[in-house]
Amino acid sequence: MSAADLIGADECRQWQDLGLLHADGWGTAWISEQTTAIKRFRTPEEGADDPRLTAVLDREPAVGRITHLRMATAGMAELAENTHPFLARGIALAHNGSVHPVERLREFVTPAELAEVGGTTDTAIVFALILRRISQGEGLLTATVATVRMLREVFDHPGMNLLLLTSQEMIVVHATEGTAILYEHFDTSHLGGRLPLDHEDHYYRMSWQRLPTGATIVSSSGLDHKGWRLIGQNTAMRLPVSPGAETSVRL
Repeated sequence: MSAADLIGADECRQWQDLGLLHADGWGTAWISEQTTAIKRFRTPEEGADDPRLTAVLDREPAVGRITHLRMATAGMAELAENTHPFLARGIALAHNGSVHPVERLREFVTPAELAEVGGTTDTAIVFALILRRISQGEGLLTATVATVRMLREVFDHPGMNLLLLTSQEMIVVHATEGTAILYEHFDTSHLGGRLPLDHEDHYYRMSWQRLPTGATIVSSSGLDHKGWRLIGQNTAMRLPVSPGAETSVRL
């Protein structure tokens, strides 16, 4: 299915218009019907008016997909290598939030670990830390939960809304309790000075919905989520690609 098959073309346009604020690039990672290998496209260009993003949302079906609009953390370069989703070892990862200070976070990884992921951002480092635990034999959900728990102990109210996609599963993390929203860095010049839906009071909120077909969709704020279910704060979920029940873990 495509995103438009799930939520309709009008909702897709509303989501794509968020690219006027989250204007530092967009990307997508997906599983096609032809192969279980994760494919990816990303660009540092704005997504709001990009016909390629419109096509992804409306006309490109997938078995599983992440689509991400980036608003770069202050000081993080707007480069293709810093655009989400990141992809390594058949795992794609996208992140909304931040872990500061980045200089201290960088001390937790080696140059080789960061080089495997690519990029220079806090997101790249978080991904490298998850991959380290997978190298030690942990499954994706366990490695992700353990990494988020560790970072929440060490750093002051880090923001970690995460989506991870493999050929087998999607992992969803909502852990932003107490995370500061740096509105002073928001450029609303293309929005008449106004913020999109939910961005003032529910910026980091995450919601999900399972359709009668069994298809499942997860979204951050910015859409009308009538009929959707909220994802609880400090929660990790595992959504299998094949039909099956979700798994939830408290962080």
